[in-house]
Amino acid sequence: MMKTYKPRYSLEEWIKYTLIPPRLYMWRLLRRYARRGESEFNLLPQLVDSNKIAIDIGANKGVYTHRLAQLCLEVQAFEPHPKMFPLLMRALPKNAKAYNVAVADCDGTADLVIPSYNIAGFTNQGASLDQDKKNAPFGYTIVPTATRTLDSYNFTNVGFIKIDVEGFEAAVVRGMLQTVRREKPTLMIEIEEWHRKRPIEDCLREMDILNADVFFVRNGALTPIANFDPIADHRARRGQLGYVQNFILRPR
Repeated sequence: MMKTYKPRYSLEEWIKYTLIPPRLYMWRLLRRYARRGESEFNLLPQLVDSNKIAIDIGANKGVYTHRLAQLCLEVQAFEPHPKMFPLLMRALPKNAKAYNVAVADCDGTADLVIPSYNIAGFTNQGASLDQDKKNAPFGYTIVPTATRTLDSYNFTNVGFIKIDVEGFEAAVVRGMLQTVRREKPTLMIEIEEWHRKRPIEDCLREMDILNADVFFVRNGALTPIANFDPIADHRARRGQLGYVQNFILRPR
């Protein structure tokens, strides 16, 4: 069932965003993420070229944007969610630029689907151009949003690209092939069969068009994809320690 979307803030969110200065809030968020966030976050210094720019596709509040800004020359951040984009802008680093645009495989407009997975309201992190999100158990809303291919920006000197678009990554990749083939950046892509409703093996094969060597993180270290077990590392471990959802790709 489609619902009307109005950005709403819980009491906890109102306190955080109103009473805590934006830079202090982000500093605390970065510290917490380094301790308890994705294992790939702490590997960024090994993945990011300090002499090049980084691109954050699906920036949300900007945790990765801020960390990348500490590690490289400049960050280009994309976030279409109408609630998250203002939060991204609150303490945007001086060497970062943000776009309220959805990266896709064509330029134009599309329906951003914001699902609701519980009675509390719409998700802050699950919005996507993937129309399967309309199957969310507590309904959804649609927000028309501008779309652009990454290739259309013609970014140069690109060393790192992070993609977290809740199941829409294959389309994002199709719209950035020229950039990847020209710049050969390291990529970090979130891929989950839960989002795609397809086996993780099939989702990974879609990335073959990048002509890249693929890795994942195990025990804090980059591990070749040949050692990835779709069941033990992904399918049977969702929500548990050791669950693999981010993949590192290095174009050949």
